[in-house]
Amino acid sequence: MEKTWRFINSGKMKPHENMALDEALLFGIINRKLSPVVRVYDWDPPTVSFGYHQKIEEHILPEKIKEFGFGIVRRPTGGRAVLHYDEVTYAVIAPIEGILSGSILDSYKRIGEVLLASLEDVGIEATMKNSMPSEQEQKNWTNPCFSSASKYEINYRGSKIIGSAQIRKGNALLQHGSILLNHNQELMAELMPTRSEKERSIIRKLLAKKTIPINQLSAKPISFNYFTRILKKNFKINFSISFSENIKLTPYEEELFERFKNKYKI
Repeated sequence: MEKTWRFINSGKMKPHENMALDEALLFGIINRKLSPVVRVYDWDPPTVSFGYHQKIEEHILPEKIKEFGFGIVRRPTGGRAVLHYDEVTYAVIAPIEGILSGSILDSYKRIGEVLLASLEDVGIEATMKNSMPSEQEQKNWTNPCFSSASKYEINYRGSKIIGSAQIRKGNALLQHGSILLNHNQELMAELMPTRSEKERSIIRKLLAKKTIPINQLSAKPISFNYFTRILKKNFKINFSISFSENIKLTPYEEELFERFKNKYKI
């Protein structure tokens, strides 16, 4: 695997821009063998993203999205609905080789080790889930992503801190995930359709119980930029790589980015 990667801190971007850029970087690796990337980003406005195969109208009330001023977007990856609100979103876009060779779960585990080391650096002793979701959890695919954890996702005493999803195309992978900074996941209960107030209350309590953000566990406030620096350090150490100072997109990536922005607009 290439030893020099790019680390891109995109800051806040529109929902369709975030997904378009992740996919543009992925195809840059597939078609042009460009340098692997670790990317971090935020969302403007806070956004609900959906798995590639989800039917949006079955999981969200458009009028509530408008009322809260949130965005919506479909991810190129699978999984369930996620509310991106006050978090660090990371993406690893790289060839399936070297430290990221093997199965999807193998690469989940290796990236998870970086995430665990980063949490440890801020005083959080988290763990990776060692089992797949239960049969009951798998039946409840209408529930939000952060209501349950898959194998090798990051937890603290049974509550999820980081949720991730991965897609593979050709010889490359894209894994992106949400690292919660503060507690906002309960808002998903307000956005979901056909729920009685009793059902909404159950979802609120489930999300409050099953999710825990970094700033609820850390002794000092952790900002987006502070945790981003910690992630960068731990990817370098754990993957034995360096990061290039040249983080500009290539003309090919720019072209794909512009094209994919229209694809992801809703």
